[in-house]
Amino acid sequence: MFVDFQFWRYLTHRDHLLSGLENADAVRGFKKRVGILLGLTILFYILIELWGMTTTSLTSFYVLGYLNTYAIARWVSLFGIILWALLYFAFHLFGVSQLLHILTRVPLRVAAIMQLYVIAILLIEKTLLFMIYALVGYTTPFSFLSFGPLAANFLHMEFFHYFFNQFSVFTGLIIAVQLQFLQRFTDFSTKVLLAILLAMHIIFAAIIALVSIFPWENVLMGGGL
Repeated sequence: MFVDFQFWRYLTHRDHLLSGLENADAVRGFKKRVGILLGLTILFYILIELWGMTTTSLTSFYVLGYLNTYAIARWVSLFGIILWALLYFAFHLFGVSQLLHILTRVPLRVAAIMQLYVIAILLIEKTLLFMIYALVGYTTPFSFLSFGPLAANFLHMEFFHYFFNQFSVFTGLIIAVQLQFLQRFTDFSTKVLLAILLAMHIIFAAIIALVSIFPWENVLMGGGL
């Protein structure tokens, strides 16, 4: 028996998908949906690159008249953003799936399908932010959908600004989706699963915050920490 995986249909009817996965030996159409979502992820990052969201530091080359240097830098930046999109997608699809498989013994196939929905939610959040930024004509270091701006107003440590920036209403939706899948395919209690998911998201947020405040430019330029 197989399940005909229709991504958008099951987005709001995941109970039907979960019931089918319990009795299915194979999932038809999964690779196709992976390819489509990967393409959308790469396209999104290319769009924000072309819009200039990730190339602010390169503007000085253009202003100073180094047009050839600026052009080369933009091409290198475009290649880098495509590579980042691939790594971002692979981490969430394969890395997190493998981690949850190890921690909860959820079938790897189920974890991968679950993470496809996680990636879709993340992409929807990023697209919404990009649309707002495009309308107002500028970007901010913290997402208005997250707790980052609130942390910036009340906490003085920059680490916590970036840490809480990783938590938004979409984070709650992601945890709810992951919990729904894991409850169906593991023997762990809801409390244990919720603890595992919260710990995982907190650790990831802490790592991202540390990377965000690390003085990469000084280190790369030989200036030290």
